[in-house]
Amino acid sequence: MLIHITPNKKVVTEYFGSRLFSLKEATALTRTYPTGQGTSLTYDEETPAVSLDYLKADFATAGRGDYAWPSLILSNKDGGVFDFIFQSAEVRKPQNIVGLPTPHGASEELVLTCVEPVMKVTILLHYFVYESNDVFGRYLEIKNENEFPLAITRAESFQLVIPNREYSLVTLYGSWANENNVEEVRIGHGRLVNESTCGLSSNRHNPFFLLKEKGANAQKGVCYGFNLVYSGNHEESLELDAFSSLHIQSGISPLYFRKSLVKGASFVTPMAIMAYSKEGTNGLSHIMQHFVNDCVIQAQYKEMVRPVVYNNWEATMFDFSKPKLVSLMKKAADLGVELFVLDDGWFGSRDDDSHGLGDWEVNSKKIPGGLKSLSDIAALHHMRFGIWMEPEMVNEESKCYKAHPEWIIQDHLHKPIKGRHQFMLDLSKKEVQDFVVDSVSEVLNSADITYLKWDCNRMMSDFPLVPSTFFHDYILGLYSVLARLAFTFPDVLFENCASGGNRFDLGMLSYFPQSWLSDDTDSFQRYYIQSGAYLGYPLSVCSNHVSAKTSNQMLRKSSLDAKFDIASFGILGYELDLNDLTSIDEKTIAGQIAYYKEHRDLFQMGVWSEVKNFSESHLALWQVQSGDETIIGTFEKLQEPAPEESHLEGLNFKGDALYHFSSRQESISLKKFGHLANLASPVHLKEEGVLQSIVAAKKDMKSEEQEGTVSGNALLSGGVFLSQEWSGTGYNKDVRLLGDFGGRLYYLKKI
Repeated sequence: MLIHITPNKKVVTEYFGSRLFSLKEATALTRTYPTGQGTSLTYDEETPAVSLDYLKADFATAGRGDYAWPSLILSNKDGGVFDFIFQSAEVRKPQNIVGLPTPHGASEELVLTCVEPVMKVTILLHYFVYESNDVFGRYLEIKNENEFPLAITRAESFQLVIPNREYSLVTLYGSWANENNVEEVRIGHGRLVNESTCGLSSNRHNPFFLLKEKGANAQKGVCYGFNLVYSGNHEESLELDAFSSLHIQSGISPLYFRKSLVKGASFVTPMAIMAYSKEGTNGLSHIMQHFVNDCVIQAQYKEMVRPVVYNNWEATMFDFSKPKLVSLMKKAADLGVELFVLDDGWFGSRDDDSHGLGDWEVNSKKIPGGLKSLSDIAALHHMRFGIWMEPEMVNEESKCYKAHPEWIIQDHLHKPIKGRHQFMLDLSKKEVQDFVVDSVSEVLNSADITYLKWDCNRMMSDFPLVPSTFFHDYILGLYSVLARLAFTFPDVLFENCASGGNRFDLGMLSYFPQSWLSDDTDSFQRYYIQSGAYLGYPLSVCSNHVSAKTSNQMLRKSSLDAKFDIASFGILGYELDLNDLTSIDEKTIAGQIAYYKEHRDLFQMGVWSEVKNFSESHLALWQVQSGDETIIGTFEKLQEPAPEESHLEGLNFKGDALYHFSSRQESISLKKFGHLANLASPVHLKEEGVLQSIVAAKKDMKSEEQEGTVSGNALLSGGVFLSQEWSGTGYNKDVRLLGDFGGRLYYLKKI
C-alpha cells in the first residue's frame, strides 16, 4: 500500500496491490494532474489541475468539490462543510481499540493526523499492518475540539479508491436456513450498497465482500477482499465515478445513526480489514482464512482441535427427560462423540418457546439433580458436557420480565412486538449487562460445563431514541459482556449462534472461536451455505452437524454419508435421535467419527479451496490441504442418466511428487435400489415395505473402493479417472453410485 500526502495536504492511497520492491517505484505509481478535467472544481488555485473530485482520497467529505458519496458526514452549529488537511504521521506499536475487538498480531500501526482548523475537529486515520498475513486493518477516530457539539451522521471505517478493472462485486446474502448465498454482480457506474439494518450483522448481508477483475475465477485473476470487525448494523458501498475510479467504503450503517461529541470527546469506528490477491478467489480466501485463524480468534484456539459434538435439539426439541438424555449420552459415547450438548428447554418453565427465557435456573422436574448430575454422567462416559443459552433474550412469561419489564428494548410508545415469542434485553444498560454476566456465570459455575452455545433468535425492533447511537451502544454492551465472560471462563469453548448465521462476523469470532453456520442441516443446502462462508472464513470456525436422513428444514432425504461428506469440512457434530438408528446407521456414524478423528487436523485447520462448483458441472469439488496431506470432496447435484466421465483433480500439488490416494468407503442402503433389489433377493421385497426395511436395517451395500499412486502433474491436470458412475444398468463393486446429492471423500498423501 502506497500512501501519498499531496502538495495540498490530502491523504490518498495511490497503490494497493502486489508487493513493491522499492520506494523508487513511488513516482511511477503516483498520479499526476497536468490539467483540470471538465467542470470539476479547482481545490487550490496554486495547483489548478487538482480537484478533490478525482483524487483517490482515504476519506471524503462533501462541500469542497468531491462529489462521490462521502465517507464522513459531520456538522455543528456553523455548518456541514469540513476540509481536513494532513498534519502529522506516527508509526507506533499497535494499540487495541477501546471497547471494540481488535485483531491481534499486527506488526505496526501507522497513525495519520488530519485537522480541520476552521471547525476545530481532528481525525486520526489508523492503519494496522498484518505483515505475515498480507492484510491491512483500518479504522477512524474523530475528536471534537470545538466549544460547540459535533454531530456525526456517517463515519465509515475506511475509504479506498482504486482504478476500475471491470470488477464484479461478490457478496453473501440470505435468510434463516438459507445463509451465505453467493451473489455476483458486475459493477457499473453509480453506487451499490450491501447493508444490514436489523441490529445484527445479519444473515441478510454478511459484512464480508470481495471484488473480482474481469476474467478472474477461483484460481487466477486479481481480487480484493474486505471485512468488518463488527457485529451490528453495517454498510458496504461501491461507487464507480465518471473517471472510472472505484470508491470502496465499509463501516457502521448510517441508518438512524447520530453521534454527538462535546468538546474533548472522541468517537472510534470498528476496524475494517482489506486484502489483495492475484491468485483468484481461492488466493483471496486463503489470505482471509489464515488471517481469521491467526489474528481474530483468541490465540489459545489457533491450533486447538475442536471436539466432535452431539446436540439433542433435533432429536428431542423441548420434549425430554433425564432418562432420555442419559440414553442419548450413552449412545453418543458408544459412537465416539466427545462432547454432549444439552440444547434449549433445560431451564425455568421452558416447555415451549413462549416461556422461561431470562430464568436461568434448572428445571428440576426435567433434570433432577441439576446440570451437575448430567455433567457427571457425561464424564462417566468419557465425554465433556455443554449447554445452550440465549442470554440476550427474555420471554414475557418469565420471572425476569415480570420483575424488570423496563429492561427490554422498547420505544415506550408502542406495544413492543415479539420474535419467537420473545423480547430482546437492552444491553446498552449497564444493569442488564451485569444481569447477563451474572446469569451466565452462575450457570457455568454450577457444573463441569466446558462448552456454551450462545444463541440470538430475533432481530431488533421498537428501538428508542433515533437517530442516536443506540444500535452501536448495544453492540458495545454485548462486547463488554463477552469480554468479561471470556476472561472469567478461559477454558469454556463458546460457540456463536444466532438462529444459525444471523451474526456470523469477525466481531463475534473475536470472542467465540467457532460459529454455528445455519439451522438448516440439509446436506445439499449446506453445500451452498458452507461454500459461501469459506470464501471469507476458515474451516476452524465453522460448526456443521449431521442430522436425520430426512431434513427437518427441507424434507429432503439423503444418506448419512452424504451429510457427513459436507459436514466434515469444518467442526463436526451430530444432531439426530440416536435411539432411532439402525445397526447399519450406528456402524456408519461410528465409522464417520473414526475417519474424522484420523484426519481432524486437516478438516479443521487445513486450507479450503474450491476446485469446481455446480455452475461448471454436475459434480462440484472442494479441497482442504495442509502440508503433504489433502482431502478432496466430490459432490453430486442431480444424478444424470448417462453421466460423463469424472476425474479427480486438485490444486497446489507438487508436479514432480508422487501421491497415494484412496476413497472413503460409504454405506449404500438397499432401499436405494427400490424394487431392483429383487434382482438379487431370494424373496420378493416390496419397495418401502416392512421386509425391505428389516433387511436394510441389518445389511447394506458398500461403495466402490478406489486407490492408487499418481503424480502431482496428473492431479493438477485432472487426469485421475474416477470409477464409472451408475448409469441405470448394471451394478457391481466398482460402480460409483452417488445418486442425487451424494458425495465421496478422497484422501491424498505425498509419498
